[in-house]
Amino acid sequence: MALHRLLGIDLGVPAPQILDDFYRDIGFVGGDHCWGPKEAPDQIRVQEAPYRQLLEMRLACHSEQDMNEIGGRLDGIGIKHSVRDGKLIVPDPVNRFTVTIEPREVEDVPEPEPRLVNRPGNRPRKGARPGMMTETVLRPPRRLGHVVIGTNDIVATHDLYVNALGFRVSDKIAGGMAYFTRCSQDHHNLLFAPGPVPYLNHYAIERDDIDTVMASASSYLKEHEGTHISGPGRHPIGGNVFWYLRDPAGNYFEQFADMDCIEDDEAWESMDWNPPGWSLWGGEGQPEVFFKPTDMAEIIEGYNKYHG
Repeated sequence: MALHRLLGIDLGVPAPQILDDFYRDIGFVGGDHCWGPKEAPDQIRVQEAPYRQLLEMRLACHSEQDMNEIGGRLDGIGIKHSVRDGKLIVPDPVNRFTVTIEPREVEDVPEPEPRLVNRPGNRPRKGARPGMMTETVLRPPRRLGHVVIGTNDIVATHDLYVNALGFRVSDKIAGGMAYFTRCSQDHHNLLFAPGPVPYLNHYAIERDDIDTVMASASSYLKEHEGTHISGPGRHPIGGNVFWYLRDPAGNYFEQFADMDCIEDDEAWESMDWNPPGWSLWGGEGQPEVFFKPTDMAEIIEGYNKYHG
């Protein structure tokens, strides 16, 4: 796989400043509308835009040769692109955001200190209380994990991201209604599903484990009532624990942990899920607002005004 990592995204919102306190409060570091974990404090960059949208997705490949080969495949399907400052710049003509690809060395995400968990027949946490009780500060987010977009052209989006850019399909829904694709060993870094116009469905932040997902989401809800979307639960596709919330700009964001890891592309058996299912446990199914956000009318109006 030429691609090996999701580096970051640029979000567009009408008032970028309202997200600064939010990202600081959930544990990211940075400033001046750029936020992320301490190893990459610019994973999420926020710019002013007339309506809520995804402006850019940044990816890493292994080498300049990989970048050139991607450029050749883009030529083959007639997608315009350019090289600037050693980066491949690809305007997505369907979904109206920019994809930037650059050669980077592979970097491992630092492994967190494991919390001991007692199980039947294996009880390593002897004479000690759970880690969540002894840690005085909530563990910070580890990284931006994936992005989900709605698109009004699934076929063209698949052609660009899978056939040209080199994302791998991990799983799909209903014969190709939606695709879970990856540019790393994560089960998915980009999911695209149908939408009335191109729009950002949600972005996802990885947490250490289910305890941290539960604690961080619960803490957020205490301070921001009415922002719950769905969770907690565990998705059958991707296998990850999830809790979806709404950030102050109206974007859905997912806190997740324990996602499927695909090291061997040949050994992984991609599935066509129909019906897909929402959660292996948890009391609620997929909420209606998940693919029909309350500000969809504003998004459609903004898209038609600036891109239609």
